[in-house]
Amino acid sequence: MPLLYFADTTNYNKRKPPNIMKNSILCLVAVLALTFTGCQQPIDFENEKAAIIEVINQETNAYLERDFEAVFATHVHDSLNMRLTAGTDNYVFLEGWDEVAKHLSGDETEDDLSPGLNISVEKSNFRMKIYPNSAWVVCDQKWAFSYDEDVTEINSIQVRFMEKVEGEWKISFVSWIGTSGYMDLEETEELFD
Repeated sequence: MPLLYFADTTNYNKRKPPNIMKNSILCLVAVLALTFTGCQQPIDFENEKAAIIEVINQETNAYLERDFEAVFATHVHDSLNMRLTAGTDNYVFLEGWDEVAKHLSGDETEDDLSPGLNISVEKSNFRMKIYPNSAWVVCDQKWAFSYDEDVTEINSIQVRFMEKVEGEWKISFVSWIGTSGYMDLEETEELFD
């Protein structure tokens, strides 16, 4: 005896058909989101490192040549530009481009850059953490000043925060910490005995 199956068709017309268009759009949006966020161009570390070092050297050379417009061109000009310098005798903290620019081109700078003074600067041992639009840079630096027979060397560590502005690296933060000129550790320990 043949089996007969009867389908219940009473609710068939009440069911909503699958929304193919809605599902297709959601899938398309998901694929596009993954494509644009997951496929960023990798950072070319060596090219970015070379570009950052070039900007840092441009700033230093322009400073030594007293070309303050060229120095200013290497910096971000906003209220968050900061500079911190510290040595054995004092420290200076500046916040905001106006303060930084005034300090860089002020009377103290002119005293530091006396025409009779021969200055050479060596930067070495660059360490960087580079992101697509910003970078942390640490380097060792040696300034040598000579005037007649007198020669003075100042060693320091620089920490810089760089920002990429319209495709060009700019300096947003500089910290200069003097590492020479401190008393010998043994002499310091004697003070506390």
